[in-house]
Amino acid sequence: MEVVVAMFVLALLSLALIPALIASIKQSASNSILSSATHILSARLDQARGQSSTCSAVTALANATIPDVKDSSGVYLRVSQHAGSCPTSYPGTVAYSVSVLRVDTQVSLVSAITKIYVQSDN
Repeated sequence: MEVVVAMFVLALLSLALIPALIASIKQSASNSILSSATHILSARLDQARGQSSTCSAVTALANATIPDVKDSSGVYLRVSQHAGSCPTSYPGTVAYSVSVLRVDTQVSLVSAITKIYVQSDN
């Protein structure tokens, strides 16, 4: 009889923990998507910083079309980027912004703005 009671108590405890397990799985998936978006954003900023130090190179990178990226969980992410106007005198800086959004929900996941040092227009 004690074994049956112990199994019943164990079953009740297991049922009580199921919502916590489900919530943890959902949070893990959300964190995975956010991590992918952050990685994409960081890579784009690094690529912009690695361009030749001309304003036209930074502007060309910002105007380049980037295909949507499918992350490991099957969610498509879209990168949008924008370069500010070229400085009036050189050397100077150009504002460069990048944001990554989920295609299915149109929610912006991460965004960043940086300034890129440029030495000339061309």
